[in-house]
Parts: sequence; C-alpha cells; structure tokens
Amino acid sequence: MCLIVGVMVLAILFAVYFVVAVIKTTIALLLLLPWLVIGLIAGWLASLITQSRHGLLADIGIGLAGSVIGGVLYVVLTHHSEGGPLSLTRLVVATAGSIILLLIVKAINETVRV
Repeated sequence: MCLIVGVMVLAILFAVYFVVAVIKTTIALLLLLPWLVIGLIAGWLASLITQSRHGLLADIGIGLAGSVIGGVLYVVLTHHSEGGPLSLTRLVVATAGSIILLLIVKAINETVRV
C-alpha cells in the first residue's frame, strides 16, 4: 500500500514537472517568435537591397544580428528605445543593421578575393 502511494506521488510530481516544462517552453517560444519574424523580414529585405541571396535560415540569422547592430546604433544615436517587438521602428532598425552587416561582409569578401 505504501509503495503504491509513493509511486502515485512520484507520478503526480513528474506530471506537474512535465506540465511546467511544457508551459515554460511554450512561453519561451512565444517570446522568441516576434524576434524571429522581425529577423526573417529584416534579413530578407536586406538581402534584396544588397542583392545577396541567402536561404531562409541565413536571412533569419542576418536579421537577428542586424537587429542587434541596428538596435545598439539606434539607442546610441537617439537615446530612445526602438519600440515594441513588432513595431515598424524595430523593423526599420533591424533592416538597417542587416544592410550594414551585409555590406561589411561583402567588403571583406571582395578584399579577400583581391
């Protein structure tokens, strides 16, 4: 009897732990989703503007890196935050940072080729 109660308590604790882990993962993904959307759009726009083609994952990576670069430059130059996670200002700042990143990479690649 005592063994059955102990197993049931462990099963309940495991179930609670699993539910909490699923909820935390879902919340983390929901918080990350706007960054991925902005990164994808910014990376794609920067690739179009600089005429350098990359895949979907590279566009997201470029957009995320560009968002950090553009965000830092924006805050340093204006002393303001770039707005909410899906704001137009954040998209423009991320795209500008992505363009800067791609132009630097292109310049390095051309220098290395010569």
